[in-house]
Amino acid sequence: MSDVDSSATCRRQPRTGLLARLVLFHFGSLLVFTTWAFGGQAPWARQGIAAWGAAGVLLFIAACRSRDKTDDTTRWPALRWLWPLWLYDLLVVLSCFNPGFKEVVAAGQRALVLADPNPWLPSAARPWLAARELWQFNVIVLSCFNLFLVLPGRRFVRGVLFLLATNAVVLAVFGTFQKLAHADGLWFGLVRSPNARFFATFIYHNHWGAFTLLNTTVCLALLFHALRRGGARDVWHSPVLLGAVVTLLLATSVPLSASRSSTALLGLLLTGALAHFLGRLIRRRRERKESALLPVTGIVLAVLIATAAVAYLSREVIAQRARLTTEQLAHIAREDTLNSRLTLYRDTWTMAAAKPWFGWGLESYAHVFRIFNTQRAAELWVWRPFYAEAHNDWLQSLAETGFVGTGLLALLVLLPLGAIPWRRADSAVPRYLLAGCALVLLYAWVEFPFANPAVMLTFCAVFCCALRYATLDLRAQAEEPR
Repeated sequence: MSDVDSSATCRRQPRTGLLARLVLFHFGSLLVFTTWAFGGQAPWARQGIAAWGAAGVLLFIAACRSRDKTDDTTRWPALRWLWPLWLYDLLVVLSCFNPGFKEVVAAGQRALVLADPNPWLPSAARPWLAARELWQFNVIVLSCFNLFLVLPGRRFVRGVLFLLATNAVVLAVFGTFQKLAHADGLWFGLVRSPNARFFATFIYHNHWGAFTLLNTTVCLALLFHALRRGGARDVWHSPVLLGAVVTLLLATSVPLSASRSSTALLGLLLTGALAHFLGRLIRRRRERKESALLPVTGIVLAVLIATAAVAYLSREVIAQRARLTTEQLAHIAREDTLNSRLTLYRDTWTMAAAKPWFGWGLESYAHVFRIFNTQRAAELWVWRPFYAEAHNDWLQSLAETGFVGTGLLALLVLLPLGAIPWRRADSAVPRYLLAGCALVLLYAWVEFPFANPAVMLTFCAVFCCALRYATLDLRAQAEEPR
């Protein structure tokens, strides 16, 4: 082999350095710990994330210092793309020095009462909780952004995606056996769950649904990459068939977990992926002047059989949730009023409108919303239901950090998306990853997926991998000989 060929091979297969290995180890260990430790929602798990995540911040600083300054497409990303995060941090830090509530002792009980904060500055209802939540948010975002900074090649990005998918599939298998065994608690009944609708190690089934949505798009991205890469005699002798079975196994866990909204979104995702695959298949067959009728019919038949098998496996859960849905619809019709969820959204909007610029402070919702909660129980009018979350992450963000804080979070996503010329990136991998992120952002209008650290970590990792893969894809196109 000539020297030219050797140098070309080295460019195609970059080696991972010490910093990249440390980042991969740190992210992988953080992912496994967070997902298996009750989705990161146990108090001790949150402490572990905060402590181990500090290493991610140090790796971020090291990655920024060693960044190749000659790469014009991603020069100084910590300043170019992350300045909304730094402003968001400043907003929350300032709010911690401007408490909106003070703690008093009345009749031997501690209670929070309104204080007199500076109205021109951000304020926080519970400064300590705001600071703790801000630290957790930063360590998750920066630990995932390290993947964008240091991964040297597309195969390394696919390696991270493979880790994400494998971890999710193992969790799905664990949760499926736990569900079929009718376990009355987490870890096959060893740990009592505060929520009756749990799945795998996740306390809340809708959090599992959002987590699985993201990881299903990861599986689909890897599947379509394998299809495009080819190299096998046919699809039956390639990893595509096994990957499709594994993806179906992961997707089956969503209806089994009884998450209705996630099941609907997953159905939309899989339908789109099936249409994409069939369109690709028909186009290839036409290019070869071959009939596509037989393979398309076989694939559609296989999908119908798989759907019937999933429905049969989840028949008890589906029947239970169908009865609950019917009862809820009947209750809404009987009462002739908005249901409690819409009332919750209205009251949350009222809370946000009271402080539209900076909100009431990060992690303040559970404490402040009691002032704006208008719901009463029918049998006892003086009782109010308690809400720790708004079941709408968008509205809750407006209530806690106002339009300024929510706008900065939106820019944190939009800036890097707008900086990449997506029309020139022809790979399906980043597009499927971003589709998963978009579905979870849509889901956040009716639930609170980002309250779960495992979902937040997976979302940030998938998003950063999509950006990195697209950037590397564009770089590879630019290096190709004309």
